[in-house]
Amino acid sequence: MTKLGTILWIVFTIILLIFPIRLLIIFLAKRGSKLINLVKQKIHNIKTLDKMRNELLQQRAKEIREENNINDEIIISSIFENKEAEIKSEEKIWTIQDNVEENTNKNILEKQKKILEKISYEANVYKKDGKLEEYEKKLIEGLAIDPNNLELNKQLADLYFTIWNHKKALSLLKKIIEEDPDDHNAIRQIWEIYLISGDYETAELLIEKAINIKPSNPKYYISMVEILYNTERKKDAIAVMEKIVKLRPTNSNYALTLAELYEETQDKDNAKKYYFKVLEQEANNEKAKRKIQELSSNSME
Repeated sequence: MTKLGTILWIVFTIILLIFPIRLLIIFLAKRGSKLINLVKQKIHNIKTLDKMRNELLQQRAKEIREENNINDEIIISSIFENKEAEIKSEEKIWTIQDNVEENTNKNILEKQKKILEKISYEANVYKKDGKLEEYEKKLIEGLAIDPNNLELNKQLADLYFTIWNHKKALSLLKKIIEEDPDDHNAIRQIWEIYLISGDYETAELLIEKAINIKPSNPKYYISMVEILYNTERKKDAIAVMEKIVKLRPTNSNYALTLAELYEETQDKDNAKKYYFKVLEQEANNEKAKRKIQELSSNSME
């Protein structure tokens, strides 16, 4: 074979080879394009499905949350209702217990009251009959039931004060004053105990308190006069005595005491004045007549 024939053969062979390859490439290209489009479509479908699935999941999640919220509200509401019912039940139980306790206390107090009324009645019978020892025992019996019974404490304090058992009386009187600071009778008894014991300072303070509580009672002023007189304050005693005479202008004894105080201070004119007042109230008062005569004779001398 010549060189030219060889070349032609080679060219022909190449042509033969190129043509099917070109066809193959074209075929493959078309198939590839379809495949790519198919893949793209599949991907798109997958994305669409995913989107739809996500939307469905989100919707379901929303529904579940709403259901849960509703359930929570129901549960919370149920809890509150149960709690309120429980509280009402407890309050009802407490109310019943309180009523039972209140009724029990009322029954106890009622029984105590009846017992104390009986003891007080029996004590007064003993007092009326002059049986002071039995009277004291009954009062103590009553105070054993109710130590803070003010009336029984007052009665026992009065008893001890009357029989000069000042130590026991003072203890009870102080207890009475703690319960009733304005009990002027208890204050009077306390100051008299201090007055008797010579404690004029304490007695004076107590009398001032009693006067402030009940300024219309002349007995308190008389006690003050006694303290002032015993502490060498006669002019002050006269000033207080003047108040007493104004409070009780028809009481000849008060006028007589004032006249005597003026006489002791050498104020003869005022002494005669009040002795005459005594005679205005009590014309046959021999002491006032005698004192007027004495003071008149002394003034003439």
